[in-house]
Amino acid sequence: MKKFYTTLLAIVLSALMININGQHQENEFTGVSTTESSLKSSTVYDLIRLKIENPYVYDATVIYYYESFSDGLGPEDSEKMFNSSEKIPEIFTRIGNTAMAINGFSDLEGKSYVSVPVSVRNRVWDDCEISADLSDFREDYDVVLEDKMKGRYTNLRTSTYTYTPLVLGIEDERFVLHLSKSSRVPTAMFDGLENTEEKIHFYSDYEMLKVSIENEVFAGSVRQGRIDVYSLNGRKLTSSIANAGVNQIELAGGQIYIVSVAVGNQTTTKKVAVR
Repeated sequence: MKKFYTTLLAIVLSALMININGQHQENEFTGVSTTESSLKSSTVYDLIRLKIENPYVYDATVIYYYESFSDGLGPEDSEKMFNSSEKIPEIFTRIGNTAMAINGFSDLEGKSYVSVPVSVRNRVWDDCEISADLSDFREDYDVVLEDKMKGRYTNLRTSTYTYTPLVLGIEDERFVLHLSKSSRVPTAMFDGLENTEEKIHFYSDYEMLKVSIENEVFAGSVRQGRIDVYSLNGRKLTSSIANAGVNQIELAGGQIYIVSVAVGNQTTTKKVAVR
């Protein structure tokens, strides 16, 4: 009888854990887990743990980098085990057509920018929050989540991102994680801090940077300004005149740029990811 109650208790506790979090997975080769907050291995990986949660439960996926890893399928990767409960939101990446819970990539050293498509699966309409555990990730890279359907970019070092599912099921094309080497240009960065009271707006549309400037920015005799675009290592790429209204600059897509707008004695600078 005692053994029966012990078994029953184990089943109940297991069911409760499933309701608290999604599928817990661990890679046997590296010992990396989707739920552990710190590594047990003595090897130091550049690791990002993405977490997704709704009002009921959460799930997580791992993206990590190391010198011996390959960008293709390897022993450092673990396939995604999907959950049976429809209340669990799920987050994962892909290698080809295979969904991955733990995905290893080659070393970040020498790379100024990389991007990783991120997939989600929702089977209820509740809002979901995506956050990042960066306690095991290097500090010299910005970590930005793009919602391609909404045209929104979120710095996961300082914020979380809440979204509403557009469809029930898997969304492979909606989210991209951008990792870019932090610039040493002394400006206000991606966090949305603008010294023009949000009268200058930055966004992109398929290899086109757009900078919208409201008329009030051009006070007094100031009729024009300047838009400078820099690479992430601080090299100036282009400079153009800034006018009231929408200013468009054609740039290579799939990259993050530093954009500085100077009007009179005011300068607004932001990081902008161009699709």
